Amino acid sequence: MAKKITAALLALCMACTAFAGCGKSVDNSTSDNSSGSDVNANEASFEVTAEVNTFYTAKELGELAKKDVEGFTFKYPDNDTEKQFKELGVISQEIIVLDADGKQSSWELKLSVTDTQSPTFSGIKDLKIKAGDKIDLKQGVKVNDNFDKNLDFTVTFDADDKDTSAPGEHNITYTARDSSGNVASRKALLTITGDGAVTASTEASSAPDDSSSSKDESSTQATAKAIPADGKSENVKFYQDRVVIAGDSIAYGFCAYGYIPYERNIAKGSTALRQYDDTSLFTFDPTGTALSFVDAIGAVKPSLLYISMGMNDVNLIDETKYIERYKELIAKVKQKVPDAIIVTASITPITQGCTFTDINTIRKFNEELKKMTEGMNDPNVVFFDAYAAIAGPDGMYTAAENAAQDGIHLAGPCYQTLLEKLAVTLDQYGMKDKITKIEADRK
Repeated sequence: MAKKITAALLALCMACTAFAGCGKSVDNSTSDNSSGSDVNANEASFEVTAEVNTFYTAKELGELAKKDVEGFTFKYPDNDTEKQFKELGVISQEIIVLDADGKQSSWELKLSVTDTQSPTFSGIKDLKIKAGDKIDLKQGVKVNDNFDKNLDFTVTFDADDKDTSAPGEHNITYTARDSSGNVASRKALLTITGDGAVTASTEASSAPDDSSSSKDESSTQATAKAIPADGKSENVKFYQDRVVIAGDSIAYGFCAYGYIPYERNIAKGSTALRQYDDTSLFTFDPTGTALSFVDAIGAVKPSLLYISMGMNDVNLIDETKYIERYKELIAKVKQKVPDAIIVTASITPITQGCTFTDINTIRKFNEELKKMTEGMNDPNVVFFDAYAAIAGPDGMYTAAENAAQDGIHLAGPCYQTLLEKLAVTLDQYGMKDKITKIEADRK
């Protein structure tokens, strides 16, 4: 086993030759954000952070590049009054600069367009209802975001509210998270009067509520519990002792850095959704016998399976094909292990200096993966936002302390972070009890 782990550590560094070219650092030598009279139109390159979908005049961008621009005037080369940057990522923007003597020069701004604004709610209000009635807690409530369209939200009761249908006062929380990890949370009070029980739905309905159109909440992920106030789970070790990791070289890090044993590793470099089933390229041997990807999962028979793939797909197929292949994979896994809890982990971000792929491509794939998982309405399939767990303060790129040198892979301690965040997500859906039951039923 020690030899396998040693080989694992070496393999992680050589996981995918396609990663060549990453890890380039951003050159900060030309950036000067100091204040004072040192403004010089000949300093032609600056790094600037701008908010997505916000209008900027050329002067406002110039002020972002330099704090003191007194005596200078700015304009865009095409004479636009304002510009709005609608895509996240790093782009170049030229502005024309005239100094106090009328000397003209050009500044090239490397704009890092980010999304730091949280979603906003409307229509939330305290609710009052008689016992025995039904209520849709989402009705009349909308959420808007400066970047994400058709953003969904959750409604949860306080974690210590043992009987949410009993008469009395109940605190409910509306929560929305955009694709950049910005979170909005609003509270309201649900008051139930009289005797009996209330049926409270958190599903958005487009038709009058009746028995033929209502969903059975026991078969969906709509009843997620609230995240604990401290954002931590007591069940990290419980999940870590059971999870089987399947996927590419990023997934393989769980084994390479010693967080899961080789016997629960079904991951290696270059594995991709587009070709995971090609046994001429990929075989796995967690049980000591070379097996295909799906057969290896069937042989290990996990109660909890964590799938992480996509970094090797983002430059070679589109998100539609990616989701098509993901659905096929989940269907095959469920044939092999029908009772397993399956986690679909989002693709982790790259560093800002990495040129392997575009960060917005990763985000687009992740949005579709989240939609696919939630659209399955399968209580045993859960989406995990690994991207948000690793992203830095800008919500977009991997933080420097979380990244390996190539700008794609992750530093060792990141895997502990992923396990801790995964445990919180699984707790939201009561997965500890489900997994315990799965294991008991198998005996």
